[in-house]
Amino acid sequence: MSYAEMERAGVLLAVSELTVRFHSAARFDDMIRVRTTLAEVRSRGIVFDYLVTRAVDGRRLVSARTSLIAIDASGRPIALPPPVRALFGRA
Repeated sequence: MSYAEMERAGVLLAVSELTVRFHSAARFDDMIRVRTTLAEVRSRGIVFDYLVTRAVDGRRLVSARTSLIAIDASGRPIALPPPVRALFGRA
């Protein structure tokens, strides 16, 4: 399911928390790699972990975590519908 399909079903995801730690600097023209991992699935939201590394040598540049909460079109928190939660649960 694409994010656009999820929105059409009335479910939006809003960032409720963001934590970032900078370990080393990237420079212009550095190729970077971003690895995203689904860390948690909750009744009303999901949590992703991120690791940003320099592609050429694997040096850790940034680690981060975002928590996203499901909201309706008016911005009120809602539970993730069972089909959407099941999609994240399989990941």
